Amino acid sequence: MASTKKEFLKKLFAVFLRDEPARVIQIREALESGKMDDLKYLAHSLKGAAATMGADRVREACLHLEHSARDGNTEQACKDMFVIEDEMKSVYKFMAEFLQ
Repeated sequence: MASTKKEFLKKLFAVFLRDEPARVIQIREALESGKMDDLKYLAHSLKGAAATMGADRVREACLHLEHSARDGNTEQACKDMFVIEDEMKSVYKFMAEFLQ
């Protein structure tokens, strides 16, 4: 991989690792407080960030959460949230290893 491309990815990954854990916490808080409009917006935002990073499983889980929030389906939203948190652990691990 060309060094400039690798350096660019490192910068993107560093920003993602800095910013996205807080967004995941906000998503969890919106879900727990039943704020479905906030949940839908936050899931949409994370979906875009995940798509930019090529984290397709996170993107898809966010899409499902967005739909669950839109439909007011709290039970499904909880399942979707579990998938997002689980997939984000994998993404964080991959990015952290890439940055070493």
